[in-house]
Amino acid sequence: MKRVFNSVHVTLWAGRLVAAVVFVLLFTLPTVLQWYGQYRPLTQLESNAITAAFYLCAVAVGIALWNMDSLLRSILNAEVFTHENVRKIRMIRWCCFGVSVICIPAAFCYYPLVFMVLVMGFLSLAVTVVVRVMAAAVEIREENDLTV
Repeated sequence: MKRVFNSVHVTLWAGRLVAAVVFVLLFTLPTVLQWYGQYRPLTQLESNAITAAFYLCAVAVGIALWNMDSLLRSILNAEVFTHENVRKIRMIRWCCFGVSVICIPAAFCYYPLVFMVLVMGFLSLAVTVVVRVMAAAVEIREENDLTV
């Protein structure tokens, strides 16, 4: 079977690139914040809020990226409408919601994080729709598998 370069491949590698950036930031965030502080001065409270939010969100982001990578590999293997894929998408939804919730207190200290709260909250709602569509598609596929 010939592998075609498509959006699934692009998304798979983009997710891996994001994972690599997050991994590097785990070790370099204080240095990055010092550099950023030269362009936009940060108070100690703002710096602490960004640091705490990042490290807490990194766990959720890692889980979401792991599930997305696994989901995309399943899709590449022609395993699309499965209960396991629905479970992975649900986990991604909860991770998006978690990032939104984690960033709420930090946004009181560093106001640009309000944007992260809104984007991730909306993304969790959008992924909820995808979860419902995928779950319905799995049910339809299972019914079709039973018909002769």
